[in-house]
This record gives sequence, C-alpha cells and structure tokens, in this order.
Amino acid sequence: MTSLSEIYSCIDSFAPFRNQDGFDNSGLCVGDPSAEVSRVLLALDATNAVVDEAEKLGCELILTHHPVIFHPLKRLDVSYPAARALSKGIACIGCHTSLDSAPYGVSDMMADALGFENLGVVPEINRRDPETGAPVGYGAMAKCKKMSPRELAELSGSVFGSAALRWVDGGRDIDTVACGSGACSEIMHDAFKKGAQALVTADVKLDVFLEASRIGMTLIDAGHYETEAIALKYLAKKLEDRFDLSCTVTTADRVVKGL
Repeated sequence: MTSLSEIYSCIDSFAPFRNQDGFDNSGLCVGDPSAEVSRVLLALDATNAVVDEAEKLGCELILTHHPVIFHPLKRLDVSYPAARALSKGIACIGCHTSLDSAPYGVSDMMADALGFENLGVVPEINRRDPETGAPVGYGAMAKCKKMSPRELAELSGSVFGSAALRWVDGGRDIDTVACGSGACSEIMHDAFKKGAQALVTADVKLDVFLEASRIGMTLIDAGHYETEAIALKYLAKKLEDRFDLSCTVTTADRVVKGL
C-alpha cells in the first residue's frame, strides 16, 4: 500500500506546492497523511457526484486540479464536498496553480495536445521559487505550421472537445501560439510581445476580446474545463508509474455542458 504522504511528496516533486499562487489552496485539503491508498479518482473538481463515485469505486483519495476547499467554509455539512469526503473517509489533494506553473505545466500539455513544438518559453513570469530562486509563471509558447485564425480555432475546439468556443480573428496568419490553461487571458500582452500571433485560453471577458482585436491577435476561448481536464491523464500516469495504484479519471465533474 502507498501512504497519502508518499503521494503528496510525489506530486510535490514535479509540481511543487510551494510555488502555488497566494490566493490558492493546493495541497492536502482533507485526510490523514498516514492513511493508506490503493485507488485514486482524478477529477478537475471534487463535486458531490465525484465524492459519491469515489466511494462507489472504493477510492481512498480524490486528486483534483481545483482544491476541494478554495474559499473559506463557514460550516461543514454533507452538502459541501469537503465534508462529504471527510464523512466517507476519502482524502482530497488539489494541485492547482502549483501544476499550472510547474516546469511542465498544464499549458505545456495544451501545446502538446495541439501537436505544436513547445518553445520552452513562459509568457508571464510573476514570482520566483522560494527555494531555488527560479522564475515561475504561466503559459507556454509554441510553434506551429502556418495556419489561419479559423483553422486554429477549429483545431482547438476539436482537440479540447470544447462545449462552446468563442474567438476573435487577429487578421493575420499564425505560426506562433501561446497556450494558457483555464482563465489565463492576462498573459495575452506578454505573449504578444514575445511573438505570438494567437492565444488559446478560457474564461475570456468581452473587453479582452476587444483588446485582442485592437492589437491584431487571435484570441480563442476553448473552455475552462476543456483546457485543464487534459491534465488528469498526465497525473494518473505519473502516479501509476511511481506506485502500485489504480487510477481512474472521472467524467462526473463536467458540470457545465454545451448544446
């Protein structure tokens, strides 16, 4: 059997929890570090449906991207997933901005999924590793074969399975693309200055679309869930390569759906 603390240390080795943003709550949110784990359920969010699925599958741990406790809780009852998991003896670990900003982060996974050449360049650096002093930030830059804005939009929607896709045509062909998993439109100007003609991200507000149009940058909103859920199979493989664990990726956490 594998202890919860061993799994935590494994994740910390490739996505250091110390490098999460100040607003985040990545790490062990629910559970006993000494508890033993044989089955893991992976999800973007630990919803009540995910907690119930974990119980049904006999999973002792739910590993998520978004932490199950993000905003402070004022009470605990089983309508809250954290309390529900605790009542069932299921631990919860979240690796959110710690994985987003890891040396190989979710944005890098996006570039790989699109089939592009990752340039190893981070568009936005906003802090440093407190132990190593190395720069830490968000996003990935990648080269692609020359394509039109529409071609990139169609490719993004297909690769990520976007429930709804919104985009602005930057008015020029694209051979350098920035990827920013989840709500990452704030990297647009940095990516533009580094030579990107397009940014694929999510949760884009209207004013940011208008700004992209003004500067001539193709901006694609492929969906928050869709641009981050790709990390779950990566995490599952990391754990299965290191430990004797059974890892299952849920589909029960896809709450927002398209028509």
